[in-house]
Amino acid sequence: MRLLGLAWALAATALACLPADGRAAGEVVARLERASATVGESVGFEVVVSGVGGGLAAPALQPPAGLEVLGVSRAQNYSWVNGRSSSQTIFRYEIGLLRPGRYTLGPVRVQASGRTFASGVSELTVTAAPPALATASGAASLLVDVEPRRPWVGEPVLLRVRLVLARDLAEEPAYVPPLTTGFWAETPSRPESYYATQEGRRVLVTESRTRLYPLAPGLARIGAAGAGVVFDGGDAADPLRWGAGQVPRREVTLRSQPIEVSVRPLPPAAPPGFDGAVGTFTVRWSADRARTSQDVPVTARLDVRGVGNLPLVKAPALALADGEVFVGTSEDSLPGSGASGAGRRRFQWNVLPRHTGTLSITVPAFVWFDPAAGVYRSAALAPLVVEVGPAVFSSGGEREGFPAVFVREAPDPFARGAAPWIWALAGLLAGAAAVVWRVRPAADPHAEARALAAAWRNALRAPGGAAFWRAAEESAEWLEGSGRPVGEVRAQIVATRYGGGDADVDAVRLRLSRELSVALPAASARPGWRPAAVALAGIAAILLLLSGVPLGESANSLRLRAADRVARAGDVARARAAWFGMWREGARGPALAARLAWAETTRGALGPAAVWVLRGEQSDARDPALAWVSDLVREGGGLAGARPVRLPVRRFEWAVFGLVLGLGAGAVWPRRGLALTLGVLTLCAAGVEPLQDAWVDHVGQSVVGRSVTLEGAGLELEIGQVVQVLGTEGGWARVRAGRELEGRVPAAALLAVGRSR
Repeated sequence: MRLLGLAWALAATALACLPADGRAAGEVVARLERASATVGESVGFEVVVSGVGGGLAAPALQPPAGLEVLGVSRAQNYSWVNGRSSSQTIFRYEIGLLRPGRYTLGPVRVQASGRTFASGVSELTVTAAPPALATASGAASLLVDVEPRRPWVGEPVLLRVRLVLARDLAEEPAYVPPLTTGFWAETPSRPESYYATQEGRRVLVTESRTRLYPLAPGLARIGAAGAGVVFDGGDAADPLRWGAGQVPRREVTLRSQPIEVSVRPLPPAAPPGFDGAVGTFTVRWSADRARTSQDVPVTARLDVRGVGNLPLVKAPALALADGEVFVGTSEDSLPGSGASGAGRRRFQWNVLPRHTGTLSITVPAFVWFDPAAGVYRSAALAPLVVEVGPAVFSSGGEREGFPAVFVREAPDPFARGAAPWIWALAGLLAGAAAVVWRVRPAADPHAEARALAAAWRNALRAPGGAAFWRAAEESAEWLEGSGRPVGEVRAQIVATRYGGGDADVDAVRLRLSRELSVALPAASARPGWRPAAVALAGIAAILLLLSGVPLGESANSLRLRAADRVARAGDVARARAAWFGMWREGARGPALAARLAWAETTRGALGPAAVWVLRGEQSDARDPALAWVSDLVREGGGLAGARPVRLPVRRFEWAVFGLVLGLGAGAVWPRRGLALTLGVLTLCAAGVEPLQDAWVDHVGQSVVGRSVTLEGAGLELEIGQVVQVLGTEGGWARVRAGRELEGRVPAAALLAVGRSR
């Protein structure tokens, strides 16, 4: 029972960790809160994981030598837009700075849904001591500098303003930012304070940074910044400064020097498609799905990543002959205000296919200028290829086109498939046969004595001589020690051999031969264990033959193909009746459930289609026809909130696992520890199907058949959404939507899934 309990816990945990929608597009973005700091300080480092299901563990961040992770925290954001759920998990690391240098953090890798997502890298500069300010002097000064001083048009320019204080202030300074005529300016960063050295003195520096983008070539001027500061103290000897209880104060107005920036023009003859993008970029072209239906749009994404004027980059034009294009939203993931790290800008288009078949979406013309190399570059990416099926919903009862995935395979819908417990038992029997085959018969206890007796008989055949009398003496001595009455014969042999006696050779030979025959029992045949091994192997073979694995097409497979031909001819209603008749007769194949789900989509019945998909998933895993229909129903808005009820391993695969593990247990014997481990794993493979059936009963999924409000949670449940029924009372059902929301809905609004087997 402990073993079954452990196996149940492992199976339930694995099922709970499976992604609800494997088509979700994940993304990982990492960013530093600031790009430079001093030894002894700490900086924040955020890792934002989007589009990946819950249950994520904090990524194992391995900072380079010289940095250390002081702590990590986690935040979670959820949203629900247009029937689709999205989540964002934020991991924040506090990084301690131990040694000076330039460090690279990342890429941070996150594993989810069987895939690995990676972030970009972040650069961090750590100084050994507070930086020296050679140009500052006096009690306070205001310094302004830009980098680079000779940018290209559109190239980011970092403007830094630093207020340097050698004395304490009496109140907050009044700051006037510089004029940046000829630049497009972002919002300045929040002021950051740190200590530095100025002419051997320790000073406090308050710094703010602003990203600027030059708009035109030529000489651009950044005006003077101003700040009014008030110090404590002043002339303490002046009695008027102490009048009326006033503290002595000294006001100072600071102004920086204007800066001239020489903006270089971009090279002439820009390629077609250039619209002002300047930077060091990488471009990625992707879609949110590889298959769709004719009435469900595909979302095409152009991701532009790198360092440059991303806020000013415009969406390129996308045009298609085989699809209708709708401009979607753009998403930005830019570095913080005043930071100089890499960012991302994503442009999205919704593409609605005009016909079924294969849709090719060519990347839009996107050209940018690379300031590091001084050349224009363009995105040369492969087109997106999307398989387009018939519309999910149609106005009539007939469908246009029969799904090709149904044509490729028509398995017997009544076949139960390989029974894992039978194959596991067959494997254990075959393993036991291998053990028994290697067992040797028990050794004959008289084998050595028989060998000696045979040697003596052979020597006693001689007419006489030394060899004869030596064999006679040895055999007589052995017979006397065995309790045979040969004392007088032995005395004659000794007298003849050593005293010159004259014993009768023939009489001695006859007497000793007779006594040896009596003293040793006849050798009996000892059968081995190999007949038992053959019997065990035969039983295992019979179990495999009777396990229910179909060989070739059965009569029921032909029935299924006949109904398929009716559907291909356009009469989906009659085909649906034939498929449903097989289901009522006891057929439970996932391919049959897939056809019934597809037939429901032709009538626009999203709820019943979702029910058939869930019933098919209870029968077996990874059926290609069912996977195709499942994607079709999800694209129509159904199966939201569905929980996996099976591990992603097919029944036949579990059966093969059990057979191989059972054989392995016998093959490794007598290594008992390993053999016992393989035997336990064999039992787990045999018991996985009952465990999964118990899990189906525990989940108790139902499908929302009409739009209702979840009372107690205020959530609108849509048609085709999957909920877990916790109990019923009267005409109401208490359900759970998602992982946490619970409430009541009318029981009549739910479509029960039930057990498929």
